[in-house]
Amino acid sequence: MAWHNTAVSDVFSRFDTSPDNGISSSQTGALKQQYGENKLPEEKKKSPVLLFLEQFNNPIIYILIVAGILTAILADPLDSVVIFAVVIVNTLIGYYQETKAEAALQALKNLTSPTARIVRDGKQETIQATELVCGDVVFLESGTKVPADMRLFDTQELQIDESALTGESLPVLKQAKAEISEDAPLGDRLNMAYAGTVVQRGRGKGVVVEVGAKSEIGKITRNIVEAETVESPLQKRLADFGKKLSMAIGVAILFILIAGYLRGNSFLNMFLTAVGLAVSAIPEGLPVSVTVALSIGVYAMAKKKAIIRKLAAVETLGSTTIICTDKTGTLTENAMSVREIIVPGERYKVTGGGYSPEGEIQDTDGNRIEIEKRDTPLAYALRIGLLCTESKVVQKDGDYKLVGDPTEGALITSAWKAGLDPDEEQKNFPIVNIRPFESENQYMAVTVRSEGKKILLVKGSTEKLLDMCATMWTNGGEVPLERESVIDDMQSLTSQAYRVIGFAYKVIDESVMVYDDDAYHDCVFVGMQGMYDPPREEAKKAIAECKSAGVKVIMITGDHKETATAIAKELKLSDERVDMLTGADVEKLTDKRLRALSDETEVYARVSPEHKLRIVKQLQARDHIVAMTGDGVNDAPALKAANIGIAMGSGTDVAKEASSMVVIDDSFASIVEAVRHGRVIFDNLRHIILFILATSLGGVLTLLFSIVLGMPLPLLPAQLLWINLVTDGISTFPLAYEKEHGNVMTRRPRPPDAGLIPGNMVITILFAGIIMMFGTLGLYEWALHEYGYFNVIGDLQAAPLAKARTLAFVTLALFQIWNVHNSRSLNSSLFQIGPFGNKPLIIVGFVSLTLQVAAIHVPGLNVLLRATPLTMHEWLLCIAVSLSIVFLVEFKKLLIRMWRSTTKTSEE
Repeated sequence: MAWHNTAVSDVFSRFDTSPDNGISSSQTGALKQQYGENKLPEEKKKSPVLLFLEQFNNPIIYILIVAGILTAILADPLDSVVIFAVVIVNTLIGYYQETKAEAALQALKNLTSPTARIVRDGKQETIQATELVCGDVVFLESGTKVPADMRLFDTQELQIDESALTGESLPVLKQAKAEISEDAPLGDRLNMAYAGTVVQRGRGKGVVVEVGAKSEIGKITRNIVEAETVESPLQKRLADFGKKLSMAIGVAILFILIAGYLRGNSFLNMFLTAVGLAVSAIPEGLPVSVTVALSIGVYAMAKKKAIIRKLAAVETLGSTTIICTDKTGTLTENAMSVREIIVPGERYKVTGGGYSPEGEIQDTDGNRIEIEKRDTPLAYALRIGLLCTESKVVQKDGDYKLVGDPTEGALITSAWKAGLDPDEEQKNFPIVNIRPFESENQYMAVTVRSEGKKILLVKGSTEKLLDMCATMWTNGGEVPLERESVIDDMQSLTSQAYRVIGFAYKVIDESVMVYDDDAYHDCVFVGMQGMYDPPREEAKKAIAECKSAGVKVIMITGDHKETATAIAKELKLSDERVDMLTGADVEKLTDKRLRALSDETEVYARVSPEHKLRIVKQLQARDHIVAMTGDGVNDAPALKAANIGIAMGSGTDVAKEASSMVVIDDSFASIVEAVRHGRVIFDNLRHIILFILATSLGGVLTLLFSIVLGMPLPLLPAQLLWINLVTDGISTFPLAYEKEHGNVMTRRPRPPDAGLIPGNMVITILFAGIIMMFGTLGLYEWALHEYGYFNVIGDLQAAPLAKARTLAFVTLALFQIWNVHNSRSLNSSLFQIGPFGNKPLIIVGFVSLTLQVAAIHVPGLNVLLRATPLTMHEWLLCIAVSLSIVFLVEFKKLLIRMWRSTTKTSEE
């Protein structure tokens, strides 16, 4: 029901209540049953057991479990322990991440007011906010949190901060008697107070009309509960990769098993070989490697003031195509700042942002202005703003904080920048009386004393002050008021979406009081100040970087369209005109039409929480990877529904808990750094997959072709497992530490449907796998002939076969140790990026090489692996053959770079 469009008398009749007596205690039960409790809706929780078991729902995990079971039964139990340990670690990580999501709803509960002062049975009492029912009459006063949605019927300068709900930076002056249209957006409903907002000034009374799930904050909660958590691009790619890999490995192993058996090998021996090959070929290190790679990204981004709450968000950022950002506090300072001061005949600029006095007043030539004389139009325009106030700016721990109204804070700060010290001014101009701001009058006034005179200082609506004034003060003295000229100046400020405050004064008799209406005639107009919530400086640069990276930035705000347009132009969201839709437009558009317009629109103004969520979903329907930034309660549903939600550090707990990432310093620039890290991390994930698949293919092809060619098996199951666990098993992790190659922020975002493995990567995998196969089988065949395998029969073949297998075992292991360096980059030369640029990889390579030497020469271990010691000559032979992969892959990279260079030249 449109309560803001309903007469107060009808509201009281609806709930059988009255402004003086409220409801009766006997009514509460029936009202609670009919309209619900004042409690937020909760998401149905999964049991911990079910949540844990869901972590196993992954194709790669399925294969690992089967391989682990078969290995435990038919091969070495120690290998199965390692496999199952990997499975358990990954499921525990996933379980921990998902349990964190429940905190968002708890944060929403904490947002609601714990108590409320009401009238029941004609008596005032304080109750728990959860006990409120529709029809209760509630008192509101400065500092209290609104406990439920209320239709106001009595307001006394009631101003409510609704920024967390609507995104507007200024408190809203409520008017109980305001007539509001039925389709008015949330921020324009002046006769309503909403749960979760905070009373900043004044008093009021209202009757509760919506509680719990039906309140505006309740709708947001329900949206969070119902919003689907979008699967990240990485999750989609890994799922697709796992399915395809499972099928490929299954077919290959089945072929090897059957072919080997038909070639005369025993079924048991071939089955064990198939199991070993399965464990070797299946990248069980991939999930952990992905986790490590993402964790490294989390650590790096934390140093850049971006805290990652969900690991997949690191990679998702790298593929983001659109960032939907709130205006207030994200692109802007969330602090009103004076930008221009106009006094009759003069115009000044004001630099600096926030409530810090750092900044200056400048003339039109950019020269700094200091207030040297007390009696000038500029000095008085600043002084009136400084003294005619009920707010103050305080310094704490090196930071400046506002206590009071943002507009007054901006006026205090602008005077401070000109050299007017607040304490000194109040000493020189002691305040006698104050007339607080009243919406009916549209001004505030104080009387002060100075040099034996009593002076009336007035600030407020410029039009209202012009009605009071007969003259204006110029640097040449008082002259008759030029009303049209002043209005032209005022409109030059409002056209920039500035909020304009005018100033006037009058010397009065001692007998005249501040509330004497007759005193407000024949005043002297001294000027006006234009202010707004300015864009963050770093946001401008960050948006420019987003453009170069192919990432579109869209502003979604609850603020007025004029203000949003001005900010968008200053931030250069668009190179040409700014395309905008308002919340009213969004309401009228069908999903299809909104989806069609979404690619063209840079700004959405006066939107509700439901609109934000709908906009995000329509962008996703256009195959965009959407990042949503925000800091208020109103952003939470869209934060959760977006591919990645980014909350500001100064934002509400609700926004933080619904997000994937929290930017501690509220800097949009930190988001750009996060996008950069996301792209680097994805590159490194591809490097890991490149290495894993190339090594897996090398092992599969080696066994496959040995069977096809009728050769004795070159590798035993235990040797395959050793290579898997000792060489490629630990070599993947250092690839996650690889640094950025080139400038990743000059690339376009990856298409949402782009696979993990591009065409060039497929060629590299096949090329490397074939090199390993030819090198290993070539040396193996040579060894069989060299050591006389074909010259003897029966038991005499055991020794030369063992020696040949040892050479094949060492060669394949070394191939993988060297190939990990090739995998540091898909296209860049190893010598270009620096052979020793990845220190963790050098260390791990040394460890792998040491373990491989131990496998051959340590008694007991070499028996377990059925390996025989090698001579220095044999080691050098294995090293020479295996090192060929470095130079051959380098040659392939060179050809690719030359081809791309030629193609690029011909296109130009």
